[in-house]
Amino acid sequence: MQAKIIEILRKGGEYVSGEEISKDLKISRAAIWKNIEILRKKGYGIEAMPRVGYKITNFPDKLIPEEIQCGLKTKILGKKIYYYETLGSTMDVAFELGLQGAKDGTVVCSESQTHGKGRMGRSWCSPKQKGIYFSTILRPEIHPVDVAKMTFLSSVAVCEAVKDICSVDAKIKWPNDILIDNKKVAGILIELNAEVDSVKFVVIGIGVNVNTNLKSLPEKATSLKSETGKSVFRVELTREILRSLEKWYLVWKKDGFAPIISRWKELSLTLGNMVRIKDSGYLVEGKAIDIDEHGGLIVCDSDGLTVKRMSGDVEHITAEKEYSC
Repeated sequence: MQAKIIEILRKGGEYVSGEEISKDLKISRAAIWKNIEILRKKGYGIEAMPRVGYKITNFPDKLIPEEIQCGLKTKILGKKIYYYETLGSTMDVAFELGLQGAKDGTVVCSESQTHGKGRMGRSWCSPKQKGIYFSTILRPEIHPVDVAKMTFLSSVAVCEAVKDICSVDAKIKWPNDILIDNKKVAGILIELNAEVDSVKFVVIGIGVNVNTNLKSLPEKATSLKSETGKSVFRVELTREILRSLEKWYLVWKKDGFAPIISRWKELSLTLGNMVRIKDSGYLVEGKAIDIDEHGGLIVCDSDGLTVKRMSGDVEHITAEKEYSC
């Protein structure tokens, strides 16, 4: 109801009468006032003028459902959003909701995390109201072996959204780190609940350094504010990430993985570069030449032999020898 009131006030631009809102939403004037008071407590500036109506004067810089859903126009993602000022990890809360039967596209977002999760057991820096931290639950009808493909789907979606909203040259480091000028600005984590031959649900966790102070970030990280020189409206970027994620999710359902791999290659910073991959004690260095139909990274080593890795920690390096591949 509050999201609908905000949408009406946005469209009106100036004052919108209580009578008009009451007629559109089929609720009483008292119910309107009650919801207006709740919205004010959430940070909205709403003026009320007797016998004239209501007018929005400012919007909160918070990832509250009413703001994200206004103008979102998705079919699946973001229809239900759980919002927190702070929590341990959006991944943990979303996973628990998945176990409880939360619907496809349910989103959990928070203004900060005390134990934000990154890949390879790392933590994710999550200062309050500086970044985007959310997880979404999806229920694709796939075999567990295909869940890795969602890593590439998600990285394409986030990279495109960042490029579109912030006009920056964002690229993807295999498999799913989003970089600007070789510095990490966003990361993605995938967890799943599955049986032997079927997936019950997948949780996609997304973290973006939006207006984060560089002093709070690891050495090889950056923020969108630092790269653009101006503050970025987090709600707008969150909406675009959800739209982009749904777009590629539906592409996958309709056309398979090939279009996603094709777009991933276009956005890749890794392909064509020298890399060092570490994975459970295994180390390989070489030139990244391709990814296969499952997302495996194909590397050509100094002997001209090709090696494929499905997981690992990738570092871009400078070549110390000639490679024939």
